[in-house]
Amino acid sequence: MKKNIYLVQVNVTYSESLVYLPYASGCIMAYAQTDDIINDNFNFASILYQRKSIEESLAMIDNPYLVGFSSYVWNMEYNKALARAIKAKYPDCFIMFGGHNVPYNTSLLETEPYIDFLIHGEGELCFVNLLKALLKNDFSDMADVSLRIDGTCVMLPRGTYLLPVENLPSPYLTGIFDKMFEENPNMTFHCTLETNRGCPYSCAFCDWCFTEKIRFFPLEKVKEEIKWISAHKIPYCYCADANFGINERDMEIAKCVVECNRKNGYPQTFKPCYAKNSDDRVFEIGKFLNDSGVDKGVTLAYQSMSPEVLENIGRKNLDVEYFTKLNARYADAGIPTYTELILGLPGETYESFCHGICNLLEAGQHNSMTVYTCQVYCNSPIAQPEFVEKYKIRWERQKLHGIHYPADFNGVQEYYDVVVETKDMSKDDWVKANMFSVCLQSFHHLGLLRCFAIYARYELGISYYDFYNRLLDYIFDAKGSYICDLFESIRKETADTEHSKWCYQKDIFSKVGWYFEEGIFLDCVYNIEKFWPSIEGFTESLGIDTSVYGELLDYQKNILRFPGQRKVEVESEYDFYNYFNRIYDNRYAPLEKIRNRLEIETEKKIDRWDDYAREIIWFGKRRSATLLTNPRETITFIPLS
Repeated sequence: MKKNIYLVQVNVTYSESLVYLPYASGCIMAYAQTDDIINDNFNFASILYQRKSIEESLAMIDNPYLVGFSSYVWNMEYNKALARAIKAKYPDCFIMFGGHNVPYNTSLLETEPYIDFLIHGEGELCFVNLLKALLKNDFSDMADVSLRIDGTCVMLPRGTYLLPVENLPSPYLTGIFDKMFEENPNMTFHCTLETNRGCPYSCAFCDWCFTEKIRFFPLEKVKEEIKWISAHKIPYCYCADANFGINERDMEIAKCVVECNRKNGYPQTFKPCYAKNSDDRVFEIGKFLNDSGVDKGVTLAYQSMSPEVLENIGRKNLDVEYFTKLNARYADAGIPTYTELILGLPGETYESFCHGICNLLEAGQHNSMTVYTCQVYCNSPIAQPEFVEKYKIRWERQKLHGIHYPADFNGVQEYYDVVVETKDMSKDDWVKANMFSVCLQSFHHLGLLRCFAIYARYELGISYYDFYNRLLDYIFDAKGSYICDLFESIRKETADTEHSKWCYQKDIFSKVGWYFEEGIFLDCVYNIEKFWPSIEGFTESLGIDTSVYGELLDYQKNILRFPGQRKVEVESEYDFYNYFNRIYDNRYAPLEKIRNRLEIETEKKIDRWDDYAREIIWFGKRRSATLLTNPRETITFIPLS
């Protein structure tokens, strides 16, 4: 009788009716089923991929020989809880853990006695070899595995051989996921696409890839997978390449995505992580995907603006002058860009971090920015003892927050580790830097006061750094005001990592959580009648000429996007629209007094607040969808006599 194998890869999701296909487990199963010995001896019973209760998942498992868990920060505690329950019910069942959350040592075996095997690194070949070794009860030829031998936890040698990716079958094309579609006709699935593996960079904070050499999947296989994704009407496809656009053939892949979208309407969104050092190829791919409507922007990744930090983490960067020209090039082509930074990297100070953000504004990044807290992954360089000691890194364990998915983890809370202190930044400064970041993103990139910040910079000589520091001081000094109470609640959440939800959540915007800056924006537009009176003391203090101030305030108010809008008219005595657009394009010219009307027709009408939060904030913030003047809306500029 064949032995039952189960694989487990659960993910957090936006709702119970939307889940990711379990790609990693599918790859392992697809490869294992190419081996005759495996097929003759084992039955792959199921992949558990929905985050059901432990009791429900346990009931789906019958007489297991081995259960393998794909582990990362969003499912590690769930995996542990389910594995314990399986071991208690089926004590002879083998439990195997693999994935990025498995350290390159035996520590997980030492703390979790119910786990029998750990797989380190890529899983396909190692998993097959493990099953064959179990059949023989002989592990002498194994590598990249930790196990117990005579009661002692042992890590077998690191392997030197990786499977050529040309030999890896597709879980999509081999039918691994077909049953999931048949059993869940009302489920919306998202998917992962891999066109290569590997990354030539060695960033200290990252554990993305196991090899520096990039290995490319056959192009025809990739195209067939895209066609499969399209035929199965999967709306969102995440491209798991570390550097999409690094190879010439990536444009051909992008063209295949667009062809399928035009033919079937799917995938609706193709989300790549673009190559770190942006060049002409990335520009052309980004332009093509954005013009076709299947991507929503191009990442211009920095991580830090401090040369010292970049040296510490082994990260090469674009220089600011080049970034300024590149950002203007994208703006001129109508392509949204967004920049990613990480707070908490070794060598960063409060001043260097805040000045760095503002330097990006000076370089033209007004559209979108994401600041991540530095997370510590067990296999990244930053987590290793010598690195920790050198930079005096201290992290705190924090509850995994429900950003863009419901925070209900079905009874099992997940956690991740966040750097809160280094030798160069205290915990207090880390909290202050977070608040500066949240303030700048909600008021500038999401647009609550973007017009005032830019006008003050160009016409009054107030730097972005001074503008947002003054704004933050004003907010916290305005005790008892709406805006002060809102920011105080966020500051308390930021400082208390142990108990904090680390997200903003209100049911009116759905059950999911939002980044703090997203939450502040949502709260302010929902309470707009409270917001403006609480902030106008600050705008009045800037010293803007009275003949301009009222017009600028009206313009800023009128271009904010709200639910229920389809056609909007904005009249002004000044040509603010072209004034700001020239600055976005790095072509500053003084503000002109031209009476005008903007006639704006939104791309689509959004009525409900939960739909607004999803479409405008989650899906749209990287193209400035929070402002009616973003490129997706139809805008007519009419001079008035």
